Amino acid sequence: MIPLDRPGLTSGYAHFHNSTNKSAWQSVRLPMHCLNGTTGPTTLILGGMHGDEYEGPVAMDALVRAVDPGALVGRLILLPALNLPAVMAGTRLTPDDGLNLNRVFPGDPLGSLTQRIANWLSGTLMPMADHIVDLHSGGRTLNFAPSILVPETSSKVSLAMAAGMAFGAPFTVLINEDHAPMSIDAVAEKLDKVIIASELGGAGIVTRHTATLATDGLARMVAALGHLPTKEVPPTSRCVRLPASAEFLICDDDMIFVPAVDLGDPVKKGDVLGHGRFIDRVDMAPLTYVAPSDGWVLCFAGQGLSRRGDVIAIVAKEVT
Repeated sequence: MIPLDRPGLTSGYAHFHNSTNKSAWQSVRLPMHCLNGTTGPTTLILGGMHGDEYEGPVAMDALVRAVDPGALVGRLILLPALNLPAVMAGTRLTPDDGLNLNRVFPGDPLGSLTQRIANWLSGTLMPMADHIVDLHSGGRTLNFAPSILVPETSSKVSLAMAAGMAFGAPFTVLINEDHAPMSIDAVAEKLDKVIIASELGGAGIVTRHTATLATDGLARMVAALGHLPTKEVPPTSRCVRLPASAEFLICDDDMIFVPAVDLGDPVKKGDVLGHGRFIDRVDMAPLTYVAPSDGWVLCFAGQGLSRRGDVIAIVAKEVT
């Protein structure tokens, strides 16, 4: 691992032993950057937790190249490709062990590669950070209206919300996810750290809009966390709440889901969100999916063909 107390910018790798059929004594090298300025807080910024989510690595590369360490307050530790094997394969899961990095926390020092990365993050880097920024998008199978996510159970939810609003995504979303005990959020909560995540698009692609938002938004968030002067007023962000997973719309059968509204649109309970059209069943008429509540369309399926059990739509609710 690179030294984290050296003044200015230090770049290098964290090395993890791995043994596979293709490479018996492989060294997996996770890219790292550390920027040190004057005395101040430490923010740990993560990208590539899932390998098919690209806005985070793009924004972090831009940030490292743009920040003048002489103007920086505190320290930024950046890992743009935390799950490097998945990033290079373009997959959500780690190719070698088939695990989801954000479902194995706090990890295992004697486990598989994915478990050891989670353990290193939980035991080494997260304890030294004041703030943790975990940048995601929807990957290949989901497509989000660009959003910042804040766990509403956090003891530091006010600070996280302020930093999230400074990012300037269309939505800032309070979350309390079912899988939280297995995710990085649980470790952050146990360590009493500020954690902020994102969903910045999806469908396995990067667009000009999502890349620009991620790059500009990360710079604004870093400033809001006290590292740099604030130079601009962020775009307005609407505060909403992610519903319980029981309220997600789930695909009933293999079908092409055709949206009837756009991501980010306001909807009323009962409004048509889209239709499922069957391509292998001549006896099946299209299915109509409607909004389960008033709110805003936060997420759609990210691929044309949806499979039985896939999430096909999520409607976020107003924070009351």
